[in-house]
Amino acid sequence: MKLRKVLFSFCCFALIIFPGNVFAHPGRTDSSGCHYCRTNCEQWGLSYGEYHCHNGGSSSSSSSSSSSSSSNTYNSTTTYEATPEPSPSPEPEPVKSSDNALKSVTIDGASIDVNDEMEYETNKEKLTITVETNDSKAEYTVGNKSLVVGENIIPIQVTAEDGSEKSYTLKVHRLSNNTNIKVFVDGSAITFKDHKANITVSSSVNDLNYTYELEDEKSKVEITGDQDLKPGENTVVFHVTAEDGTTEEYSIIVDKTTKTEEIITTILSIAVIGGIGYGIYYYFKKKKKKSLQEKK
Repeated sequence: MKLRKVLFSFCCFALIIFPGNVFAHPGRTDSSGCHYCRTNCEQWGLSYGEYHCHNGGSSSSSSSSSSSSSSNTYNSTTTYEATPEPSPSPEPEPVKSSDNALKSVTIDGASIDVNDEMEYETNKEKLTITVETNDSKAEYTVGNKSLVVGENIIPIQVTAEDGSEKSYTLKVHRLSNNTNIKVFVDGSAITFKDHKANITVSSSVNDLNYTYELEDEKSKVEITGDQDLKPGENTVVFHVTAEDGTTEEYSIIVDKTTKTEEIITTILSIAVIGGIGYGIYYYFKKKKKKSLQEKK
């Protein structure tokens, strides 16, 4: 009896001195006493990421425990399928620029004001046109740059990054360098050789009687030396200035005779005509005499 008391006392003492180990499940729980398994899940009979609840949670569960305080304890719970974590939202595509405006236009190295309609003058057949857009991602096209004399329309099209388009118009006036001229004196056309011609007028002519036609109506002409002609050589000059400023001179050397020269010329002409007339008379008279002799 005494031995039993001693053994019982020893056992009680041992339980107090050496308490039983209790294995706790790792991880924090939410307000419902539940959480996702993230560590050593297989040791607890769970899958990684499995959502489950412990005692005290709002979910229903059944527990089993041993009557002995020294035995290992684990609360079995009703498990739930893990709620998949939301995938990140795709980043929105960047907005493409709609800027289809021109920043600058340069023609043969000279800048001009940018407008929907622009104007430029030149005497060249071709131009070097440089275009810059506000947005570096915008694209542009420039129309035909080979110019004819007169008005030329050069379209400039700008396409923004988003595809929107804007049209500009460049009006280029090519100036003419045409200095050609036709001159008529007393109604007769003058033939120039190397822009020079020679004519003779009578002593009674004081002012040259002429008309002219410019091949390009936009050219201008200035005439000098056509009035108060003196006996001998006079130079009449037609100064032609083209639309683009090109100049050319056409000279007519006018030889004005004197009255003495005209008298001598008249006498010589009469003499020549008289001599020719006498020759003709002598020829027919001789022929007629020969014909009469043959009839006898």
